[in-house]
Amino acid sequence: MFQKEILKSGGRIYEVGGAVRDRLLRHPSKDSDYLVTGIPIDELSAMLSKFGQVAYVGKSFGVLKFTPTGEPGTIFDVAIPRKEVSTGVSHRDFEVIYDHNLPVEVDLARRDFTINAMALDVESGHIIDPFDGRGDLKKHLLKQVFVEAFKEDPLRLLRAVQFAARFELEIEPATFECMRRFAPLIKTVSGERVIGELRKLFLAERPSRGFELMKESGILPHLLPELASCVGIQQDKGHDVFRHIMIVLDAAASDKLIDNRGDTDLMFAALFHDVGKAKTARYVEDQKRVAFFGHQLVSKRIAIKRLNQFKASVIGVNVDAVATLIENHMFETKSFYTDRAIRRFVAKVGKDLIMKLIDLRIADNRGGKYPGGVHGVLKLKKRIIEELERKPPFGPKDLAVNGHDLMVLGISAGPKMGTIIKKLVELVLDEPELNTREKLLEFVKKEGHAT
Repeated sequence: MFQKEILKSGGRIYEVGGAVRDRLLRHPSKDSDYLVTGIPIDELSAMLSKFGQVAYVGKSFGVLKFTPTGEPGTIFDVAIPRKEVSTGVSHRDFEVIYDHNLPVEVDLARRDFTINAMALDVESGHIIDPFDGRGDLKKHLLKQVFVEAFKEDPLRLLRAVQFAARFELEIEPATFECMRRFAPLIKTVSGERVIGELRKLFLAERPSRGFELMKESGILPHLLPELASCVGIQQDKGHDVFRHIMIVLDAAASDKLIDNRGDTDLMFAALFHDVGKAKTARYVEDQKRVAFFGHQLVSKRIAIKRLNQFKASVIGVNVDAVATLIENHMFETKSFYTDRAIRRFVAKVGKDLIMKLIDLRIADNRGGKYPGGVHGVLKLKKRIIEELERKPPFGPKDLAVNGHDLMVLGISAGPKMGTIIKKLVELVLDEPELNTREKLLEFVKKEGHAT
């Protein structure tokens, strides 16, 4: 194994970062990052090449991506120690210096939080813990390693809130004050890095804790101003819009009645589903209440803009799916839906999204005046499942005919064919039994479309 080769060559190898923290917490961890001392980066690269594929993450950065032979899905970060030297007043003005002769403690001193500033000596099994990360884990405390941590890398502001939410930690007061101080710097972080931390925050049982911390520390107005603007917008006999969204988000993450809990698209739909209420809030005099007409459409537009800005697709978010869920989350849960109406409802939303939309509605109800009032949604869900199990046609791909069949009848590809296919879908949504090749072609001929 590559670890033995490093030790045989006079180097020392340490497991560092989140893997050590997760080991102490007895949490499963997918990450294994290694720090190697005593061996120059080029020698380390040549050594690892005997055991798999190696790629530099910028040679000047002293980090290697290592994929062991026979393990294509496994990638290790293997680095030599580094320290950072300030070169100016800006948080971006610093020079990174890599040196294989630096002791491991120097490398740990530039890390973000004490719980991440530990190293496990692979040979001895001894944990190097110069900042008492183990003690802070026992005290459920999140504490910065040094006072310039957030200034050096403002992404750590989001790392702080997602660690606090995921591991149920309290943020040390001095660390929290530094978060307040450097909160505006979150605007300098790239969208790709932001969206990655939000995805990790969604792994928490109560992601709302992270957003509450963003609100309290002043991060939220700089990161998600549309969500921050929901604070204090009162709903009819309920929570303000921000708190409502938080309850919905937590339900989407962990409510046992939700089948797709934790699904990334569902989580982002929950986060953005009502953010348009701040812009649409109107007091209706004759009803003596605040209404939010068309808020779902405004929320949809905000979500699309923000998710594209964050380049959410890089973590697998389907922005169109999130938009569809938000736009349709206000559907009626009538017990007297006909089978035809249910099929049209499924066709409008899409077979692949309909159950996530039901989940979003359950979560939305949890944040309403009657959080236990989900009977109507569950009854509709049961009927939708029954209709899906019958496998009726819901769209063009389910038709018993295709474009080639229509071309045989003399209908050329183009707008006319699209119109005909749309009519056929409408036909079979109302009467699924008509979805046979013979009956559909007969309908096309009878309508006078064939030549």
